[in-house]
Amino acid sequence: MPVTTVGNVIKKAKLVLQEVTSAGTRWTNEELIGWLNESYQAVVQVKPDAASINAKLQLVTGTRQTIPSAGHRLIDVIRNTSANSQGYGILVATRRSIDQTRRGWHNDPISYDIEQFMFDDLDPTHFYVYPPARSGAEVEIIYSAVPTPHSAESGLAAVEGDLIKLPDAYAPCMLDYILYRAYSKDAGHAANLNRAQMHFSAFGNSLGIKAELDMANSPNAVDGSSNPQRANR
Repeated sequence: MPVTTVGNVIKKAKLVLQEVTSAGTRWTNEELIGWLNESYQAVVQVKPDAASINAKLQLVTGTRQTIPSAGHRLIDVIRNTSANSQGYGILVATRRSIDQTRRGWHNDPISYDIEQFMFDDLDPTHFYVYPPARSGAEVEIIYSAVPTPHSAESGLAAVEGDLIKLPDAYAPCMLDYILYRAYSKDAGHAANLNRAQMHFSAFGNSLGIKAELDMANSPNAVDGSSNPQRANR
């Protein structure tokens, strides 16, 4: 659970921007909070697991399934959780492979026990299951969702005590994103344009380094190399 507050991030942004007034002169509190909200979207676009949710999902009858409406992207499908199922784990497969070996699989008998799921990066909020799900089938999934925004209209005093909605490790990335947006406001000046580009690069680099460290320190890493869980399930 994060301990960094919205007020802490905004205070650091103001310090860099040399914004000394309480309400903000060149960069208002409302703008800074709005850019903090944008940073959630920007981070989750690059690192969906930054805001991952583990939940049970009731499946609809058939093969095509949809993650919860607030979801941004499916990350994994873990196991069957329906009381009518055997509770088996679910393997990842490719739609092409099952299409080649069982062309009519969408019309196979329905079941509470899902054996495989298929995911297409071009359609991140949907996935397919095999065998086709029976009404009442349920699975455990991991998916990402962009955190709900803080209310910028309420003013800084109303939200400064709120905890940020991503792990604390992402606070520096969020700060760089806010500063990138702030300096972009005055991008007509060469110095501010350079500052904006610098902070945007820092934002991207931090997320890239975070991704590499997460992979290197993953419980699935063996001898320093990645060993994705999906490949072993």
